[in-house]
This record gives sequence, C-alpha cells and structure tokens, in this order.
Amino acid sequence: MTDQEKVADVPPSDEASSAERWSVRPNASRCLADAALDAALTQEVRLRLKGEEALAIVVRVPGPSWVVPIESAIKRLNERVRTVARDGANRAGHKPDVGNGDVARQLAKGETVVGIAALTAVLPRSLTAAADLTVEIGFDAEVLGAAVARFTGSAPAPERIECLGALDFDDLVSGFRAGSGAADIAARVRRTARRLASPREDKLPKLEDAIEYGGARERGLSPREWGLSVGHEFARFRKNEIPWNEARACANALFGGPPGLGKTYFARILANHLGVPLISASISEIFATSAGYLDSVIKGVRDVFARAEATAPSAILWDEFDSLPSRENLSIDNSRSSASSWWTPVIAEFLLQLDSAVGGRRRAVFVWAASNHPDRIDPALLRPGRLDRVIHFRAPDAEGVASIARHHLGSELPGADLTAIGQLGLGRSPAEIAAAVSSARRAARTAKRPLRYDDLVDALAPRPDVDDATLRRIARHEAGHVVTAIALGVDELVAVDVVGDAGAFGRTVLRQRPGIDTRATIEKRAVYQLGGRAAEFEIYGGDCAANAGGDLSSDLALATAAATALRISLGLGGELTYLGGLDAASDLLRTDPGLRAAVGRDLARLHGRAVDIVRRHRAALDATAAALLDRRHLTGDEARSIFARQPPRPE
Repeated sequence: MTDQEKVADVPPSDEASSAERWSVRPNASRCLADAALDAALTQEVRLRLKGEEALAIVVRVPGPSWVVPIESAIKRLNERVRTVARDGANRAGHKPDVGNGDVARQLAKGETVVGIAALTAVLPRSLTAAADLTVEIGFDAEVLGAAVARFTGSAPAPERIECLGALDFDDLVSGFRAGSGAADIAARVRRTARRLASPREDKLPKLEDAIEYGGARERGLSPREWGLSVGHEFARFRKNEIPWNEARACANALFGGPPGLGKTYFARILANHLGVPLISASISEIFATSAGYLDSVIKGVRDVFARAEATAPSAILWDEFDSLPSRENLSIDNSRSSASSWWTPVIAEFLLQLDSAVGGRRRAVFVWAASNHPDRIDPALLRPGRLDRVIHFRAPDAEGVASIARHHLGSELPGADLTAIGQLGLGRSPAEIAAAVSSARRAARTAKRPLRYDDLVDALAPRPDVDDATLRRIARHEAGHVVTAIALGVDELVAVDVVGDAGAFGRTVLRQRPGIDTRATIEKRAVYQLGGRAAEFEIYGGDCAANAGGDLSSDLALATAAATALRISLGLGGELTYLGGLDAASDLLRTDPGLRAAVGRDLARLHGRAVDIVRRHRAALDATAAALLDRRHLTGDEARSIFARQPPRPE
C-alpha cells in the first residue's frame, strides 16, 4: 500500500456516491514521484540504495519542481539516507561551495548522502566530485502510464503525448483528479501539454512557404535558409545519423533587426518546423514576474534553462535580448559602477547557463535570442560556441508582402491576385501588413458586407485626412527624399508613401547597401535625411514646415546623429578622440558649445548640398510629387523610372 493512503479491498460499486468513492484518495504526487523513481533505478542500484553501504549519489531531476517530491520518494525507499535537496531558489545557499563540510562528515561516518537537483552545479562540490552513482530521473509516456496505474488501478492505453516535457511536476499532478479514470487523466495531461507548449492558437505557416523570410541577403543566410539548414541537421540527429554536437553547430543564433519584422514570429515558425516546444522568455519578464532582487532574477534565468532541459528537445527564445546590458557599456562610465556590480553576476550566470545549454551537457536545446539592437549585445554572448551567428531580418520584398497578406487573409479573397498588394506594401513590416488586413476586415464589418479587395488597398494606403495644400507639401517633402536618394546612390530606394498611416503622412524607405561606411557614405545619408526639408526650402522659398524634426526618428535627429558620430565616435570628423557612442551624443551636444557649433556647420553644409541636388533635379522632384499625389505609393523602380525620364538642369 505504498501509493495510497488507504485502498479498498474491492472497488466501490457504481451506485456508491462520489464522496464515498473518494473519501480517501490516492496521493497523486506520491504516485508520480514513485513511478518516476522506479523507472530510473535498476534493480542493482535499488538494492545498493536500500543497503548499508555508504554511498555518494547524485540524482538529477527534470526540473526544480521535482526536487521535493523525489526527495520524499527516496526517503520512502530508505529513510536512513541523508539528502541534500536544492532547487536553486536560495541564491546564497544553493551553491557548490556551500555544505561541503556536512557532506564530508556524513560520508566519513558511513552514511549515504543523496544530492537532488535539476542542475547539479547547485549541489555541494564534495558530493558531485565523489559521486558513486548518478541517477537521471526522466519523464515520458511510460512513466505517466505507471503513475496513472498507481492512482486509478488501471493503466491508460499506450499512446504518445506530444510536448510532454513542457509540463513541470505541479502541472502533471493537476491532471490527477479524484474520480477520474485513466483515459480522463491522459486526456487532461495531453491538453495541458499542448496549451503550455503552444499557448497561442493561431495557425503558423510552414517554414518552406514563408518566403517573406527569404530573398537575397547582403550578410549571410536569410532567416528561412538558415532555418531550413537547422531543420535538416536536426532531422539527421533524430535519425541517429549525427551526434547532437554536430546537429547544433551554428543552430544557436541572435535574430537582429528593426522592430516589427517578425523575429519572434519566425522563432515560432522555426520551432514548429523542428517539432519542438518553444519557451519564450526575457529578462524584463523575469523582473516583472519575480521580486526583482538579484537572487530572484538569477533564479529566473536558471529556471528558464532548467525548463528547457526538462522539455528537451526544445528551444528557448530570449526576446528583447538587449535588455541584458553589455558589460563594455557598463564599464565606460564610473557613474554606472553600482549598475555594473548588480548586472555582472546576472550576465555571468547567463553565460554559465548558456555554455551548459550549447555545450552538449543538455541534449537538444536550441537557444535563440531576438534584439532590435544587435550592436548593444555583450560580445561574450556572441562568440563561437554560444550564439554562433547573427541572423539579420529586413522588411519583406513584394512577394513576401503578398505571402504575409495571404496568410492573414486565410480563406478570404481566395481567388484574388495579390501581386499589386505586394507592391503597395513594399517597405512595410510583417506587423504592419497584419494590421492592415485587420483594418480591412473592420471596414468590411462596419459596412456589413464581406471583405473586398479594395478594403485591403485602402487599409495599406489610406487617404490622408488633410487639406490639399498640406498634402502637396507632404508629397514634395517625400519627393525631396526620393530625388536626393537616387541622385546620391548610396542606398537602394525601396518605396515611398503619401498615406494616412505613415506617421507624418509620408514615408520613404531605403535599403542600405553592403560595404564599409566612410565619411562620404555617412554624409550622403545625412544629405538624404535633409532632402525633404531641402525640397520645401526650394519650393516654398525657405518657408519649411516642422515635419522634418520633432523626435529621435525624425529627419533632423537622424542627420544630427550621423554628423555627431563622425566627430565623437568614428574618428572621421578631424579628431581621433573617442568621446562616446550615439547614446552620449545628446548630452555632449548640450554641454559642449564647440562641438555643437561644429556639428551645426556640418549640417548647414550638408543641407546646402541637398538644396543643390533638388534644384538641379527640379523636374524629377515635381514629377515625383505629382505621381505621389495621384497614386499615394511608388515602388523604388517606379520612382527611378520617373527620375530617369526627367533630365537635370545643367551644372
């Protein structure tokens, strides 16, 4: 009678009430822990554990929630053993240099000492180093069946439950309910596993069909090409054709690129392609869901990796990865010394867990991270053997836009040719395209009719709610950006919009060309940023609107940042002294009159260049503005065609 506090000699009759049948219930936690321990112990190990021999034993459990139940199961097997049970919750006490004296004394007295943990690095070093036996507690459908048999008296029919490893001990116990039969418990556990492994219910596209993540790349593989190669190697590993250390080579990566390009969504598509659960986490989320103290944040990091290990094969996505600061930036300013002393243990713990995850000690755990600012990541995290490569994301091309729109449309507009939609959405992020489809649906619902193609067009290119004079000014401003970009040729023009949802009612999108930046290329980009204001200056005789400035993403802010970087960061402004990165630019400009005056002179010179360009290409400027007023959107090819048809004025 080891699995129930009391078991009737005969099953109660069907007529018996529920209260009578389950007045004394089986202990679900005990059933589960005993079943898992039984499956992990061979007969020889069981006899040694129950015997008089003094042993040092390490028991590795699937996750922190298993530590206490397995400790109780071991005590039931042999109440005389000494146990060291650590779940990592105590930052000060759950360390390898704590408890070594007690372990040594107990072993010297002839006692058996059993260390129980999800991560053996938290156990006393004297125990792990001297271990006579290591027991791996696993959990699979067979163990679940044995636990259910103990709980109900009948085993469920053998079946495979996907993503069973996504459940911790308490998740599993919650499926064992009084009055439930074996099939009920199995169904409940299956449902819980599915929800925890894939908490979102929306249908994911296949990686092979996700062309929005493909296309030509200036730097390395596209996300789709890289993902397919990871899938190919992982399939070989699952067939036992290659070991895990070969399958994981270059399979851990940082996803870098501006917000809204679908980095997190791609991780879900890739995990689905690999057939593994995805564990999403972030440092900011750990702060929000814990006490926020140093020990609780470190424990949160450990728990994420421990959960991935218990779920293996699995993948972790660390979102907003730049919220984990770079130690290089923390050490630049002495005023940040307190922040450095706080963050350094967190970063060190993350590196330790990352090394354990990618170093082969955990089987089949992929580690991915996503950041809008990959340049801010601590270099130690990106070296070979950790996050092996950076996968760069960019806005989809026309074919990718159409693919995203088709995915979000689902069964709606089944026969529509979305080629024009792909062109209209050039320069838009996947998030913007999804929002446009939702907006089109709302318009159709408001009109109480099915979705129409024109709804999608209006959602992607809504008419600006401004007067004609303002609209003409906006069109000319964007035409100024277009003309300077094409004339300078430093970057590729992708698209230009004059629509009602593009922030300041206008947007020009460029794609940076590959190569090493020089003073000339940086200044040309600043001239392009000033091109819109230059067009207004030319057309309206210096009466420029305020839409060139206003926030950190404005034309003037970006041009100022470029001109300042030349002088304080890049050694290309006449001085070699490094004064700081772009984050220090605003403070330096406010406090250093000499620097402010020099940057002001640079901007005036560059603005003069922009004015010269729009004057020389006035015909192209006017033609581009007219086309924008008529069509609201131009692709890069269309804008270049207009520019080519309008000869410039003589020098």
